[in-house]
Amino acid sequence: MGNGFRLKNSIVFYFIVGFGCIFALGIREIHLFDLDELYFAEITREMIRTGNYGQVTFNFEPLYEKPPFFFWLQAVSMHFWGINELGARFPNLVCGLLTLATVYYIGKQYKDQWFGFLWMCLYATTFLPHFYFKSAIIDPFFNYFLLLAIYFLSHSIMPSNPWLYGSAGLSIGFGLLTKGPMALIIPLATLGLSYTWFKGNVVSFKSLVSALLIATAVVSCWLIPEIWSNGCTFIKKFWDYHLLLYHQPVYTHDQPWYYHHLVLFFGCFPSTLLAILILKQKKFIQERYFAANMQALLVVVLVIFTLVGTKIVHYSAMAYFPITFFATDFLHQKIYNRQYSHSAMAFLVIGVMIGSTLALMPWIMLHKTLWIRLVQNQTIKDALQVPVIWNYWDSIPGIIYTIGIATAYYFLVQSRFIPFISNFALINICTLALFLIRIAPKVEAYTQKSMVDFCKACKGKNVYLATVGFKSAAPLFYADLPKILRVTDINWLLEGPIDKPCFFILYKKDSAILKDYLDITYIKSSGCFAFYKRLPKT
Repeated sequence: MGNGFRLKNSIVFYFIVGFGCIFALGIREIHLFDLDELYFAEITREMIRTGNYGQVTFNFEPLYEKPPFFFWLQAVSMHFWGINELGARFPNLVCGLLTLATVYYIGKQYKDQWFGFLWMCLYATTFLPHFYFKSAIIDPFFNYFLLLAIYFLSHSIMPSNPWLYGSAGLSIGFGLLTKGPMALIIPLATLGLSYTWFKGNVVSFKSLVSALLIATAVVSCWLIPEIWSNGCTFIKKFWDYHLLLYHQPVYTHDQPWYYHHLVLFFGCFPSTLLAILILKQKKFIQERYFAANMQALLVVVLVIFTLVGTKIVHYSAMAYFPITFFATDFLHQKIYNRQYSHSAMAFLVIGVMIGSTLALMPWIMLHKTLWIRLVQNQTIKDALQVPVIWNYWDSIPGIIYTIGIATAYYFLVQSRFIPFISNFALINICTLALFLIRIAPKVEAYTQKSMVDFCKACKGKNVYLATVGFKSAAPLFYADLPKILRVTDINWLLEGPIDKPCFFILYKKDSAILKDYLDITYIKSSGCFAFYKRLPKT
């Protein structure tokens, strides 16, 4: 690697195609997960059903939580693949390919082609980024636009390159159209923080203003027609929703302040460990502007989403870029300098902990009678009653990961960094693939499969289908319903003069809600869910 061997572009291309095939593995084997995947896919389904692509709706009512760009991409995919799991998730597979090509190009420009190739491989094989390219959530595209914005702004200090801040403006604009104001807040906060320690030229005020004007023009292409048609309702309700989201935890997402630190450390292991080691050496990066911005980006993401009240795993997904960037920098230096890494023991201990947890999971589930009485949450306790078949073969992902970590540790202490990188990248891919094949369907069986199957059985039938006591997009998406009455109309479904059969889904622990409605009859229970029906009076 360090002896002048040139990496051919064709090799990079084949690797990207190979990673794309891996991203595609199992992409339609598991139902869309409630709430985010199903929620976004339902928004897109409604766009297709109504033909109204200018307004975001849920339950065919205006929704003011998200701008529409990602749903436009999903709509194109669903027109091609159908309104199903593949149609919903395919855009992020494409985003994965774009992201890998981009990080290779950025890494190549930053240092050399091997840095770019290493960063690309590291990003593709790290657990959380890899998993999200198989998902149907907004964040992969949102993060991609932010990466482009920060890269272009980092290089707009170069004279006679107006296309750089123009490209930055386009990236911010599409980020705003994808998820909203964080596309502006994160880049500006990143540039502002790196300005405090970077020694050298930084992005000029003129370039920044030009980029923001272009971003405004991009957003205006959708926002002006929206205001023209519906007034300023979207802007007002969008801000009200996000201010509430950031200040007050959403139910089930009230986590401790260090939540994202743990998620990133274990979800991006071992990149997080390697990034910590090199950042401890560099403290404040002052020599290279893009690296300084990557360091500032990591700090900004952690600070913002530590302070935000609602904590969800993918909120901190933008941190995947700086974490893998600095892990790549660490490994790149080690490969060229042939230095022994003092992090080897920490790598082994943490890796074995993760592998052992995966390996022990089937044993724990096979012997749940020993510990289920300790579970306090009744919904979880009910969910665990689903008769899921576990066997010791389900320990294979954890066993492979543990053996792979031990092998990678051997190469690490021998300072054989290329075999080390190849080994843990390969075991990450194998472990995640086996996890999705063997473990994820069983997790879904505990959590939502019975509800999804019930909704799918109602598809094509002239019925009402509603959840009681909780929110879910499954009845709309999987039953392909034209509309479910609003929450405010639930009493009409419960006791009004309905004109067709109505089915209710609720958590088993909440069954008492329906005990006073004598014409609502019990159908069955499965796991944590109970199913009821009410027939119209003849």
